[in-house]
Amino acid sequence: MVYLEKWLGRSAMVVEDSASHRMLAVGLLQELGFSMVHQAENGLDAIAQLNALDLVDLVVTDLNMPGMDGVKLLESIAASFKGKVRFVAVMSGVPRDVLDTVQGVVDASELELLAVFPKPLTLADVKRVLDDCDPDWHMAGAVISNLNLSREEVALALGLGQLVPYFQPKVSIGDGSLRGMEALVRWEHPQFGVLQPPMFVHHLEQGELALRFFYQFLRQICSELNRFLALQPDLHASINLPVPLLNDPNLVDEMTSIVQSCGLSCHCIVVEVTETSLMSNLAASLGTLARLRLNGFGLAMDDYGTGYSSMKQLSRSPFTELKIDREFVHDASSSPKKLAILTAAIAMCQRLHLLSVAEGVENEEDWKQLFALGCDVAQGYYHSRPLSAEAFLQWMAER
Repeated sequence: MVYLEKWLGRSAMVVEDSASHRMLAVGLLQELGFSMVHQAENGLDAIAQLNALDLVDLVVTDLNMPGMDGVKLLESIAASFKGKVRFVAVMSGVPRDVLDTVQGVVDASELELLAVFPKPLTLADVKRVLDDCDPDWHMAGAVISNLNLSREEVALALGLGQLVPYFQPKVSIGDGSLRGMEALVRWEHPQFGVLQPPMFVHHLEQGELALRFFYQFLRQICSELNRFLALQPDLHASINLPVPLLNDPNLVDEMTSIVQSCGLSCHCIVVEVTETSLMSNLAASLGTLARLRLNGFGLAMDDYGTGYSSMKQLSRSPFTELKIDREFVHDASSSPKKLAILTAAIAMCQRLHLLSVAEGVENEEDWKQLFALGCDVAQGYYHSRPLSAEAFLQWMAER
């Protein structure tokens, strides 16, 4: 067990109009150690009870209910009870494409959605989901997310060397070997611990601070990459580049100088740019992209599937790999629509001779599905969370 024991003694609420399904869910949660499990027959009943309660760690709700359905209940929780409800999960017998849409509704809010369960609920499904989620991390994150960090604080952190790379492995689906890693920025804050990018990265996406950070981050990555290459040759490191920086006339020369001064070839670095931002600035960026490729850098289109790129635009762009967004990767085996999009994306990579990289690979089912479709590389929690350089070296040694 990983995190299951941390759920012991917590509170839950089951919202379900069917008495038999409700009692089944209540019994499962009690069996897993929840000390208090409230019951509600529909959304209206749940709202009335939430008004009287101080805190509910987990709300599990059906979707199709009289009075107030589950979708409206989730919207109400997001609007009025986010401080009282820490996590939500959905259970329903509706078609999978409807469940996918509901997940999109929750994702658009700030709720923590643990899972979308098919009915009937099973002990194995609930146990697996809870065991993958550390409630303490999420609660700490909820407190820290209220911090309002200024551009000046971020600039100071940059000067003090507190913005550092964490590395997430990119693993070959064919043989399980390590292909490389993506470098992701973390703020090692002296007071609040390790802070995630959404809290501060918007200050690093354009202007002088963005360029200064990018060059410093690239130097850090190259330094650590030399250590990784000592254990295993032929690895590459991916770095995210804000698209506005592609307009800087000195970008390619400066990047090349940094990489070569560290004793590395530019082939060791893959530059990732997001699909949405790139395609809105493609004409202005093509020249810089071409120069990066001429100098040996790899190029990856990140978050593919979330924007509006076309085959014509892709054919004009000098990419070497396509990173398929996690939205279409995780749980694709049980979602016909996700699976169709994932299949098409991998097939397109094969036809365009691009490396296909799947993000958000979280379990063995995701891995097996990608293997069956012929995807090249996987990245996600199934192999590892992003790790500090020292932890990544240890991860490599243990493999």
